[in-house]
Amino acid sequence: MRVAIRKAIPCICTFAALCAGVGSILAAGAGSFLLSAQLILVSLILDGLDGTLARLLRAQTRFGAELDTFVDITSFGIAPAVLLYFFEPGGLCSVPFWGLVLAFLFVMSGAARLSRFRVVDPYRGQRGYLGLPITTAAGFVAAYLIALKSPGGSDMFFSLTGGPLAIGFWLALLLMLVLQVSHVRYPKPTKNPKVLIPFMGLIVLLFIPAMAIYSAMLIFVYGIWFAFGSPFFFRRFMAHLSPAEKLEPAAETDDEEGS
Repeated sequence: MRVAIRKAIPCICTFAALCAGVGSILAAGAGSFLLSAQLILVSLILDGLDGTLARLLRAQTRFGAELDTFVDITSFGIAPAVLLYFFEPGGLCSVPFWGLVLAFLFVMSGAARLSRFRVVDPYRGQRGYLGLPITTAAGFVAAYLIALKSPGGSDMFFSLTGGPLAIGFWLALLLMLVLQVSHVRYPKPTKNPKVLIPFMGLIVLLFIPAMAIYSAMLIFVYGIWFAFGSPFFFRRFMAHLSPAEKLEPAAETDDEEGS
């Protein structure tokens, strides 16, 4: 395969992830909240797939790494903040001042997370993350809102305005925004096809109304576990890695934050 084609394939995947993120923003503005949430998770899968393709094709480039950062802030910083703001019923626009504050904090926390990732981590996540990856909070928001908008969601007490699940959702989200800019260490999620392929299957199920709520709940639970449980397993993650001196810094060739 010609070098130009090899390098183009991961970039096409990255641009597709960017389009999904922009599509999510447009859908939220048009009131299509379920589609908006679904597109955030589609972008998440595409954003993880581009890095895998780049490594398999030996097509990592500095351009791809820079492009990936713009996808991350669009799809996992701005898009979920816009969705949360316009969402009905119970979105952030229902509490104008504090709603704007939280929407701004969502984007600022994500931007700070991405900036620190690019400056501090020369291994691009190969030895874990400093702070919660930006994709976790975005996926958490999207999964919860998909469950809320799916048939039977209200019967299972999903809500943004009242009840224990609503309180837990807002508290968990605020903690995630803090964890994004914290010094808590997180293991890198596995890229094993035995895990990645079923997760992609869950994304497909989000577009099937009868199955969407169950798929969203599984993604929601995984987001909770990764944000609040996985740091306790960081030492076990590090024990299976090669010594740092055997790794090559990847600052100019790869971007794992959104993967």
